[in-house]
Amino acid sequence: MRFTICAVVSLLFSSAVHAEEISEADLLNHIKILASDDFGGRKPGTAGENKTVNYIATEWQKAGLVPATGSPSWYSPVALVERTPLKQTVELKYSDGKKTKTVRIDEDQIILRGAMPFANLTNVPVVHVGYGNLSVSEMKPAVSGKIALVNRSSLPGATDFPAYSVRKANVIAAGAAGVVTVIGSQSRFNRFARRFGTERTGLDQPEQHADVEGIISAAAADKLLSKAQIDPKQLGEDAKSKTFGPIATGISANLSIVTQVRRFVSHNVIGKLPGRKPANGAVLFLGHWDHLGECRGEGEADRICNGAVDNASGIALLIETAKRLNADRLDRTIYFLATTAEESGLLGAKAFVAESTFPLDKLVAVFNVDTIALTPNGKKIAVVGRGKTAIDDDIEKVAKAEGREIDTSDKANAFVRRQDGYVFLEKNIPTLMITSAFADQELLNAYLNGRYHDADDEVDDQLQLGGAADDSNFHVALGRYFGSLESYPTSSVPNNTGE
Repeated sequence: MRFTICAVVSLLFSSAVHAEEISEADLLNHIKILASDDFGGRKPGTAGENKTVNYIATEWQKAGLVPATGSPSWYSPVALVERTPLKQTVELKYSDGKKTKTVRIDEDQIILRGAMPFANLTNVPVVHVGYGNLSVSEMKPAVSGKIALVNRSSLPGATDFPAYSVRKANVIAAGAAGVVTVIGSQSRFNRFARRFGTERTGLDQPEQHADVEGIISAAAADKLLSKAQIDPKQLGEDAKSKTFGPIATGISANLSIVTQVRRFVSHNVIGKLPGRKPANGAVLFLGHWDHLGECRGEGEADRICNGAVDNASGIALLIETAKRLNADRLDRTIYFLATTAEESGLLGAKAFVAESTFPLDKLVAVFNVDTIALTPNGKKIAVVGRGKTAIDDDIEKVAKAEGREIDTSDKANAFVRRQDGYVFLEKNIPTLMITSAFADQELLNAYLNGRYHDADDEVDDQLQLGGAADDSNFHVALGRYFGSLESYPTSSVPNNTGE
């Protein structure tokens, strides 16, 4: 059989591409290490962090990346603070017009912690800010120096409503001495209480914390308001107005709080593959490296939350994707970011965006990778963030070329705010999380209701890597598409059309 030169070159190229495909074994090698007991559950601020970030940097260096922190180091520091409530005394008072009375609130229905080890507030007025959706300047006169009650839930029926983290930050910026979050149902309050009553990590930035923060059950908040002659149901209806302003409750608080406070420095890991034409923009791949450390109590046979799926699998994808893209010498620079403290509220991603080591306005596309190892194959993919950016058509082109089917139900968009990519999406940067794991709702729910955030999320015969391998190769295709001026010629960041 005779071949033309072009045909021979085509065959060789096809063979080379096939040989480069990321396999299940490639991913498993990394997951076994990152999710081993030796890494202790990859909790920030522990020896497990040191091993994790060193492993990522070493593997990225082998893959051909160079540091992208603005220095020769791979590691970008993130200052964190861990707070654990230890003791509280709460006295809530109101006047009936004749004398001052105390409202009795069961101690298990309100949980508080301080920004500092010891917090004492005396005769501080309590205001209710509804959902806290007014601007900082609008709230400041009524909120400054006071304790603010804020509804955690979103305004019913509202679209484009700010996330609770944004609303809370605005209340703090308005000068509130305390922010106490009202949690709807008792069952939901109980879930929040289990977490709030233990250690909680945040960015170590004073302006992001009120002197006192806490949670209160809706039933307890209603009791408090009723005693002060405020109708909780009517207030709830009034608060649904987008123009609802803070109201004085006539209640004052005496609070004494003891909190264990630990400050430490964690690290993001940042690398890049320099592009041949870097002036034409850049692409970013990211995923969080952290997990929960020891998550079971004393006496348990297995106390370590290893985080094989969440998110050793995503880091494995980033390592192998970097290897493949290094061989392509793409036009645009390809950045890789492994974030810390995602499990504590996307903290590493937030710290990076606040002080990025390269211009964010150069990013033409961002792809977050999280929790990919759930499906035996990845033919169908979910696009978390679909419909919220201007690059959906381009994703469809890549999917078609790669023989992948996009889940058009968009059920996975329920997770938009729960993953690191949301921090970039908030900045109007086109950001998506693309994975087969979130396209199979049955398998995803089984994981979330079972092994998720538990010691069972480890390397065993239940680990599914077929879909993870398919997703990994799809991310290589994304890197090639968006990294090339031929396939994606735009040099400006597309407008975000979503939230």
